[in-house]
Amino acid sequence: MWYPTVIEGVQLSVERVQAAAGYGWKQTGETVALIPYVPLDGALTVKGKIWLPPKVWQKADEPELYVTFAQGEDFDFFVPGAWPEDEPVADNRWPEGFYEHLCRERDGVWAVRSVHRYGALPHFEIVGR
Repeated sequence: MWYPTVIEGVQLSVERVQAAAGYGWKQTGETVALIPYVPLDGALTVKGKIWLPPKVWQKADEPELYVTFAQGEDFDFFVPGAWPEDEPVADNRWPEGFYEHLCRERDGVWAVRSVHRYGALPHFEIVGR
């Protein structure tokens, strides 16, 4: 299950790189999203939702009330622009899964590869590929 959160005020920097592939050149890229957060009563909030580390988020009774940024095997992804709804999206609606479906249908779908949190200017730095 995927839980969409639309976050305004994100700075996005995209780098396009050409890499050698077995059949020629392949277009690859990386992006950095700077996502602001607000410290509130000992918690961090993003778009009004409390941020939780990924393992804590996975154990939440109502995960749609929180936000996390996971990398690795159980990863998250982001897409620039608006999203039409806040309702959870079932992965099994598509044979290949929701993430793979979006990658096939849209440009600019970025899988989270690393997450860093900074406090001086409160924001998350999310690197996607």
